[in-house]
Amino acid sequence: MTDRPSIPPYLRLLDELLSRTAAQADFATACVLVEDGARGRFIPLPYSGLPAAGLRVPPGDPLIRRALASTEPILAAGSALTGTCFHDSARIVVLRLSDPSSDPVRVLLLTDPRPDAEFTTLHSAALDSMRSLVDSAAAAVLDAEEQRRRRRDLEHGRLLADERAAVVERLDDAVAVADTMSAIVKVCAELTGKSVVLFDRRERMIAAAGPHSSGRASMPTLATILQSYPSDAAAGSKPIVLAAGATTELIRRKIVTRIAERGEHFGWLVIDEHPTPLRPTDEYTASRCARRIGAQFLIQRRIARVAWNAKSTLTRQMILGTGAREDLAASGEYLGVDTEAHRVLVFVRATDGEPEGFDRAVTEHVERFLGVEVLSTRGSEGVILLVEAAGDVASVIAVSQVKDALTRAAAAVCRSPGMIAGVSAVCEPAGLSRAYREAREVVQCADRFTPPAAHRILAVDDLGPARVFLANGDLDAVRRFVDDLLGPLLRDAPGTDSLLRTVQCWFDAGRSPRGAARHLGVHENTVRLRLSRVHALTGLDVVGDAADQLSIQTALLILRFQGHPALDTADETTTTADAADEPCLTTTVPPRSAGNEPSSHARSRPHPSFLHPGPTGTRPPPSTE
Repeated sequence: MTDRPSIPPYLRLLDELLSRTAAQADFATACVLVEDGARGRFIPLPYSGLPAAGLRVPPGDPLIRRALASTEPILAAGSALTGTCFHDSARIVVLRLSDPSSDPVRVLLLTDPRPDAEFTTLHSAALDSMRSLVDSAAAAVLDAEEQRRRRRDLEHGRLLADERAAVVERLDDAVAVADTMSAIVKVCAELTGKSVVLFDRRERMIAAAGPHSSGRASMPTLATILQSYPSDAAAGSKPIVLAAGATTELIRRKIVTRIAERGEHFGWLVIDEHPTPLRPTDEYTASRCARRIGAQFLIQRRIARVAWNAKSTLTRQMILGTGAREDLAASGEYLGVDTEAHRVLVFVRATDGEPEGFDRAVTEHVERFLGVEVLSTRGSEGVILLVEAAGDVASVIAVSQVKDALTRAAAAVCRSPGMIAGVSAVCEPAGLSRAYREAREVVQCADRFTPPAAHRILAVDDLGPARVFLANGDLDAVRRFVDDLLGPLLRDAPGTDSLLRTVQCWFDAGRSPRGAARHLGVHENTVRLRLSRVHALTGLDVVGDAADQLSIQTALLILRFQGHPALDTADETTTTADAADEPCLTTTVPPRSAGNEPSSHARSRPHPSFLHPGPTGTRPPPSTE
């Protein structure tokens, strides 16, 4: 009895009426069954002390059908209850309380464990007299429960509205303090208590955050996540909850929201169910954050139109080193550019008469061929490209790939031969300014000393430090330098061409007589003899004097630039397998030998071979002979 006062009055009234009804009809218990339209069955109406709370009666039960079709009590006992939901009772009475048109339909159920007890007309009359009272009490209980449900729903709606208002307020504060997408992602992680990642359209991660600085959980690739994304939801921006399991390859559920504004798709926002379970407000938070991020993309798009070309401006700032690092990172985030990535800088000087969109066309060809991000900007002297370098690819390989891509782009875009491109080594953002100077010097060298009969695509390491002398020295003085140094070998005397070629092969083979002999197809003693003849004719100790080696290498580089027939290596230039069916337009210029450089410098900067640029572009180590 101690719990009795906590029971609502309408339930106590129904309980008392049912107890009195059962007593007057000489039954043990009584309850009201109501039709549950959602589940299509009859269930007991809740009231105090209900012994049949777990009872579920299908609408097709024969006793229920008989009761609904009659106004009289339906008695069943013994074998008549076999196969029904009431087989646990010895006898029952079912009586329809409400009209058939009522919603929900209400039925009175009386149960008794005594199989031989009688049900007389007096009992039937007692039930008839209590019918309206019990039905009214049952209707009152239903109304009260409906009111409770509505109040509960209203309270739940109020709490949900408060939580959503808090989401909007936090997002407003975040945008006011730091108007960036990373700030919105961070707020999303804090509001949901979960790990959040923002991907762009190219499936690259733009920003990520974990709740309360707890770190970000491991996230599968966007391609793996989108395998479970429904195809019919691709056009909308409604958050979609992806289930976890073996069939989806996801170990945790994900909320995936497509970021789209004004009909343009910008990326994806992914919320991982870690470290807390998903909540009802998480989807709303994802939707609001996706809208804010989409708005940020649109804002930056407008800024880009006003500023002519935001990426071009950003590229110029990265090269010149102007602007704070944080400002560059923020601009790059808006544009989907990783300003901290390592890149290869390319300086391109096109021939006269190229179309207006030359820089964009070259950029698109290189980007499509390499499958990486390429930034570009046009200056007064040419076009500058910043080609993203993969972290798992060696610098020499990356440079070789860029040269191949430029060769294809030149063949596809240029109307006539003569394009010149200087390619730097892979460098960090802080080294872009130096890379630009070096690539520009390469272009100046090629422009001064090579004929414009073909496209000339050279790397900085192809020329080495001699490029500074060639790019800035007086042209007549440079030519006199070559003539004074190698004049006796340039007089068309018999055998001088073989001497020049032997010296060049000796340098290319790492100053190895055996390697040079193998390449020339002669005995190594022949190589030594020819080097001695060079010493005798020019006075230059090719083998033993480092200063003479540097001078000869510089002179040979100039001769090769000028297309000296003894040093012509056009037939030895290699192309990629994919480009084998296209003319090779890349002029290959030999890199400097490491013979006169400090060993530490030679180890830190590998250089491709002049005559045999292999896949990695590395040349043989110096011989110990």
